[in-house]
Amino acid sequence: MNGSAGINGLNSLLGPSGMSQVPLLPAALLAIGFPLALLIVTEMLNSSARRGGMLAPTLRVVRNLVLPALAAMLFVTEVWQVAPDQTASRVVRTLFWVSLLVCLLTLTNDALFGGRHQASMRERVPKLFRDLARVTLISIGAALIYQHVWQQEIGGALTALGLGSIVVGLALQEPLGNIVSGLMLLLERPLAIGDWIIADGTTGKVIEINWRSVHIESILHEMRIIPNVVLYKESFSNLSRPTEARTDTYDIGFSYDHPPNVVKEAMLGILRTTPGVITDPAPEVHTLNYGDFSISYRMYFTVARQEDVLPVRDAILSRIWYVARRESLQIPFPIQMEYRPSESPSLPQPTVEELLDRFPRYRHVRDAMLESLASNQAAAAAAGHAAPPPDARIVTYAAGEEIHGRGAPVDRFALVAEGNVDLLTLDAEGAEIVVASLGPGDFHGDATVSTGRPSDFRVVARTDVVQVSIDARTAAHWLQGSSGLAAEIGDTYVQRRKEAQRHRQRSVPRGSDPG
Repeated sequence: MNGSAGINGLNSLLGPSGMSQVPLLPAALLAIGFPLALLIVTEMLNSSARRGGMLAPTLRVVRNLVLPALAAMLFVTEVWQVAPDQTASRVVRTLFWVSLLVCLLTLTNDALFGGRHQASMRERVPKLFRDLARVTLISIGAALIYQHVWQQEIGGALTALGLGSIVVGLALQEPLGNIVSGLMLLLERPLAIGDWIIADGTTGKVIEINWRSVHIESILHEMRIIPNVVLYKESFSNLSRPTEARTDTYDIGFSYDHPPNVVKEAMLGILRTTPGVITDPAPEVHTLNYGDFSISYRMYFTVARQEDVLPVRDAILSRIWYVARRESLQIPFPIQMEYRPSESPSLPQPTVEELLDRFPRYRHVRDAMLESLASNQAAAAAAGHAAPPPDARIVTYAAGEEIHGRGAPVDRFALVAEGNVDLLTLDAEGAEIVVASLGPGDFHGDATVSTGRPSDFRVVARTDVVQVSIDARTAAHWLQGSSGLAAEIGDTYVQRRKEAQRHRQRSVPRGSDPG
């Protein structure tokens, strides 16, 4: 009845006698105002679009939806004067309020996320949250329209909707599980747009969080879609938290012929000079394992972002080859080789004679040693037994390792062939200070017949050290033919002891060079 009455009313208005009943003022205002408003909004839209304004989408909705719907509603209700309870009136009013609701949603979206400065906010707020807020506003608007325009009670509709929701929920358990899991992830916020995560065997960057799943872009620029329920039920790693800095490791093996500290210093040099490796935390290199073919080392380095891991790792691995080639560091192949009993897989090591020959002033000691060694071997051969072990040998120490303890008996003479050694004593306050720093060609210990006196110094390797260690009495015997060198060694030994005594009697400023 209401629909037929509304149609009859329209027909009466459109008839010849009805034209005289049309209100002229509302009709004139609508005929002039609608085109004028459309023109003004169009100019505002063009101006905003040229400036890149954030209100351009809202103005476009106003021009295309709100103004036509408003004109239609005014035409039906004011010009045709259709009663509010008529279906035609309710339809046009519903269209107007729906278009106005769309306009308000567009305006809210533009105000929060439309500007350039709001780009970061758009990334921080998940798409799932935006969709949920949009659905909530639409539901509220639909309920108001249903109640005030159509004059219907919401309670009955909600009851029917509840019963329908039970049926739909039973039929769509898995999709609804993903939605609920997405909401839980949204509330807990263990990840956000832009975070790098490891989930379900995939490492990638989160680019979208929606109702059903999380979209991840892998390091190979592949799109991986992981359902929300998988992330909610299983564990995953967020590489962007608590900080964006990312620590990576790399294991590498070097030959047993190279001292570990030499290798670690070379690798640290690479890490410290590679662009992209940050200094806090500082890079580290640790001795990891003694394997079948090599000594394994683990390199630790940190970059500012996950995106920097691959290029920085590539730079580090490329530099390892060049540094290993320059420093003669061997990276063994995992192969099996056979050696005869007389062969050795190690690189040839320098002998005591070769190390002594590096320093011209010790060549007389070398000659005396060779002569003594030949004499001992001849005597042993004549007696029919093996020659005694040599009184001189090569020993190596790692940086920081103690070579000789303070107070220990001095019974050997040591010539530093490689590296640096510190002689340390105690001052009057009991603090340890450096009395002398020794380098290649310098010596410490004793070279006199009267050995065994307690040492005044603690001898520590400042770097990796290779030295020739000779029994003190033997060294005194070999120095008999070189009175000048023997006197120099004796004077230096006495001078160092006096320096130690002087420091024990008075305090010196910390960090000063005692000479």
